[in-house]
Amino acid sequence: MKQAVAWFAENSVAANLLMVMILVGGFLTIPNIKKEIFPEMSVDMISINVPYLGAGPEEVEEGVSVRVEEAIQGLNGIKKITSRSVEGMGIVLVEVMPGYDTRELLDDVKSRVDSIDTFPDETERPVIQDLILRRQVINVGVSGDADEITLKRLGEQVRNEIEALPEITNVELANARPYEISIEVSENSLRRHGLTFDYVANAVRKSSLDMPGGSVKTESGEILLRTKGQAYTGEEFEKLALLTRPDGTRLTVGDVATVVDGFAETDQWARFNGKPGVLIQVYEVGDQSAIEVSDAVHNYVAEAQPRMPEGITLVTWMDQSKFLRDRMDLLLRNALSGLALLFIILVLFLKIRLALWVAVGIPVSFLGALAMMPMLDISINMLSLFAFIVVLGIVVDDAIVVGESIYTRHQAGEPYLKGAVRGAHQVMVPVIFAVLTSVAAFTPLMFVPGFSGKFWRIIPLIVIPVLLFSLLESLLILPAHLSHFNLAVENPRKSWLVARWDRFQNFFSGGLESFARNTYRRSLEIALRWRYLTLSIAIATLLIVAGIVGAGWVKLVFMPNVESDYVIADLSMPLGVPAKATERAALQIENAALQLQKEIDAEGNHSEEDIGIFQQILTSVGEQPFLAQMRQNSGGAGGVNTGSHLAEITIELAASEQRIMESEQVARRWRELTGPVPDAVELTFTSSLFAMGEAINIQLTGPDMEEIREV
Repeated sequence: MKQAVAWFAENSVAANLLMVMILVGGFLTIPNIKKEIFPEMSVDMISINVPYLGAGPEEVEEGVSVRVEEAIQGLNGIKKITSRSVEGMGIVLVEVMPGYDTRELLDDVKSRVDSIDTFPDETERPVIQDLILRRQVINVGVSGDADEITLKRLGEQVRNEIEALPEITNVELANARPYEISIEVSENSLRRHGLTFDYVANAVRKSSLDMPGGSVKTESGEILLRTKGQAYTGEEFEKLALLTRPDGTRLTVGDVATVVDGFAETDQWARFNGKPGVLIQVYEVGDQSAIEVSDAVHNYVAEAQPRMPEGITLVTWMDQSKFLRDRMDLLLRNALSGLALLFIILVLFLKIRLALWVAVGIPVSFLGALAMMPMLDISINMLSLFAFIVVLGIVVDDAIVVGESIYTRHQAGEPYLKGAVRGAHQVMVPVIFAVLTSVAAFTPLMFVPGFSGKFWRIIPLIVIPVLLFSLLESLLILPAHLSHFNLAVENPRKSWLVARWDRFQNFFSGGLESFARNTYRRSLEIALRWRYLTLSIAIATLLIVAGIVGAGWVKLVFMPNVESDYVIADLSMPLGVPAKATERAALQIENAALQLQKEIDAEGNHSEEDIGIFQQILTSVGEQPFLAQMRQNSGGAGGVNTGSHLAEITIELAASEQRIMESEQVARRWRELTGPVPDAVELTFTSSLFAMGEAINIQLTGPDMEEIREV
């Protein structure tokens, strides 16, 4: 290693070429690095969803969930089986053992489940899939004073147009009931015409289809024959023939039944800012950039709004890419401010040239790590940016040590190249071991098992390359830059401005040397002379700190309370409750939110630049889209969040810098204004988008009984 340090110091062209390769490689790689909120990955879980429409939870448990569990029990690679039976759906989650091939277990589970022949006849085909962590980037709300079918068609139009954008692939329509054509057969009509229900059902099934009819070969070529009879609308179903009488008259479906071309009888609807609406959910897929996806959606909304019918509004909702932007801005601000502070401090005590070349270590180390990210299959996301912020404070320590050692050699009279080489050799071993100890501290995170380990491994895969490139820069590149001049030689022809700066700098450097030779040296001598007393003081300090933590004076929390721009109220009513009862409860909570908005606006708890603290309100009955989104972001585990007994109200607040009132205060006041909700099983107010803030759970067992539990 000493020979490599000396060779690069003597051959500065090679050192400069190495530095340029690292910088250029990093700059060329940045545009090609995937930018996402969180990395997309498998969660090592397999979900088995078996629809059993019309069945209650107990029937689903007995007819579906238990039979699936018995079928897959005993397969190799299964760590845990969890089942959940809800109305109309059986959900079984299989957790894969760490290190086992998920695809192999998925094939085995499919074989076992497909072989089950004791499912009730009413069950539909099981859906078996490997759960993949996917991230929703942004929503688009379509709202206005329009009927349900108009909003649904506008939502489909917006969805198709967004999906056609080159930056976007995965788009879904939410908060809208699916289309359904129902044929309601009259019993009196069946008796009048001598028909049965099965006859009508079979006639519809056989008449509404497209069938190939073979081909006919002619002199001009082959003609393919095909009968087209598939019905798609209610009017087409009404015209389907049930039978043809001898006199030529036909009996159609419309003669014996009422055909309703509408929506499925699911209990779900949504109100966006007090008006009926639907949501379009936009996801990032593959190598798509969350920031590019968000920008494309914002541009589309701005372009499409003038084309919408009068009274229809398009707005963006829950743009999660802003968290990625904020983290990137934080990293850039910290890097620039850290670079500036480092340069200023070094200039106060060392030469400007030395400070400049030491500061170069930060961009070299970071760009080197960025160049390695595609090879390590790492994207720019919340976790990798966090790792960059963590390593930012220690990345130039070795360069400072090497630069100061070379400066000391030059002060001792060693010239140019000799001083640079010997200065680097003097501290080479401790610098290498200092970096290796930091690498060793982060390396175990690469081997954390299970799903969480896939997240933790991102941090060392960023920190370790940054540290290694920093070591490379400090031992091979920095000595070459400092070997062309003597840092301690004074220039006799320097200007008066440089002379004044040298006197100013000598004041700081002289003060530091005086402190080191007098105060620090004397303290060190006393500590060494009274080593047992020094050791006792260190142990006593350690015990005091442990006691403070153990006594709870210093709190330990896994996730701190983070100020959020969203406040969410999740409502659960008793199973089987009519949707109207859930709707009344949801409207009570929504009205409390509107009352809170008026109260806050009257008090003026926002900055002068902002028009109000509330931006938008989404009320959903029959589903809980926020909880569903959180579960999707964690791999889809946890089952469905739909049912006539569920509701959710979400408030988007102004940015934290534009308001005085905290989201936690908004949640508490909202809960107070809501009051008791009759017959509610659970009502939860959450003041954090990522569930890191404070939540207030209200367990209501009756209109006059309220129990509040703070989490």
